[in-house]
Amino acid sequence: MDIEHANTPKAKPSQAIPSFCFLGFFLMVSFSTSLSLSTYAIDDSAVAQSQFPFGPLAKMLLFAAAAFLSTRITPLHKKHRLLIAAAIVLSLGAALTIASRSSGASSALWLNSCGSIVISIGTVPLYLAWMELYANMDMRHVLAYYTATHVLSSFLSFSLTLVSSTVFVSAAIVAFPLISVALLLVSSQRIKRVSFAQGEAVSSGWSFPLKPVVLFAGFTFCNNFLRGFLSGSGRGYALFGVLIVSGIVLVVILLLFKRFSVRSLYLISLPMAVAGALCSLIDLPNAALVGSLLTNGAYTLFSIFITAVLCNITFRYGVNPLWTFGFTQSALAFAQIISQSVHASFDAHLQSVTIYSLCVCLIATVIVILFVVFMSDKDFTSTWGMTLSSKKTAGESTDNRQSTVEKAAYIARIKGLTRREEEILAMLLEDRTIASIEDALYISNSTAKTHIQHIYKKLGVHSKQELIETCKVL
Repeated sequence: MDIEHANTPKAKPSQAIPSFCFLGFFLMVSFSTSLSLSTYAIDDSAVAQSQFPFGPLAKMLLFAAAAFLSTRITPLHKKHRLLIAAAIVLSLGAALTIASRSSGASSALWLNSCGSIVISIGTVPLYLAWMELYANMDMRHVLAYYTATHVLSSFLSFSLTLVSSTVFVSAAIVAFPLISVALLLVSSQRIKRVSFAQGEAVSSGWSFPLKPVVLFAGFTFCNNFLRGFLSGSGRGYALFGVLIVSGIVLVVILLLFKRFSVRSLYLISLPMAVAGALCSLIDLPNAALVGSLLTNGAYTLFSIFITAVLCNITFRYGVNPLWTFGFTQSALAFAQIISQSVHASFDAHLQSVTIYSLCVCLIATVIVILFVVFMSDKDFTSTWGMTLSSKKTAGESTDNRQSTVEKAAYIARIKGLTRREEEILAMLLEDRTIASIEDALYISNSTAKTHIQHIYKKLGVHSKQELIETCKVL
């Protein structure tokens, strides 16, 4: 009798769940995008230009605070009352912002400022809860769901710009957070019932995520700086860049995931961003719009890439997602503040063709330097520079060039295995027993069996021999 088969419980089939509930995040993205686009209908441009960035500042501080308190508030997606309150606050902030459009110049600034701060307060917990939920998924599902949110949000946001009824648009924007949190609550109840939602337990003591924070902040600043020269209608049409790029990526992920590498998103986004920046220098009609389409598309690719990598780090290594996403989103808000400040302080100088050309060339150079310095091939499969204060797990593989280890790494990526499950899979492929796995990894018998059960479940097998045979054809 097969010892592994006899001692390991058979995997139960996962319960079918509606996929739409995990797409509820697209309403959060649509909320911020639609509200941002709709604010350009304000007639009093002087009020809009003189407004201090209260919202981004509050968002920067709140995301940073959430990161520092990550060990206390995890798991955030299970705190239903807090999330419902955040959605209500977010809708209230949208109502205040919308109300400022019909107010006088004296009260419009006050309403906009209050609305921005209230929106930031509601956005932080909802965004982090969604990211925490996505971080419980393997890379394939993260890529599929997160890319689909970009497709749906860009389509919905652009569609709202074509609607003439301001009452309908306003009501829709206010309702987005409430619908999103309802789907979030459903998702949080069902996420553990599926095989692709079995990641490593969240651990504390990880170092500051310097590389993703600096890289994402730099890319965000460059993108916001170039978008600052577009009109409101131009920014709406620039959503086509997001729609086209995310749509193509979604099709590739759904059809060709086994041959798809997340590295390709990074490789494509860099030349697209540089081309978009340089395209804005061309003195032709709509050249700035084409450049914005490219930069928006590049930013979308990079956003998908960095989200997938950070979620994968959480899934496989147990890094707290509130820690990583809290700091990265705080850095994004900081980059937004700097971009707005540059436009407000040097707007007159930036109208000069020479100064503008110099700034665009500098931005293209900065993008290239950031990618070279803060991104390497090793980062795609590691913790991206983050280290754990405690000593490394015993038995961690040092020779990942062996054929069985390479095979296990490939299967782990396409089947959504955690780092520990990948290690155990490599040992199973070497025909090692449960006892030898326990000794090598210094884990208990029950822990080893649990990991093996998860491996069997994800690969749809019921014994070690069946596992080995299945892995040969993958």
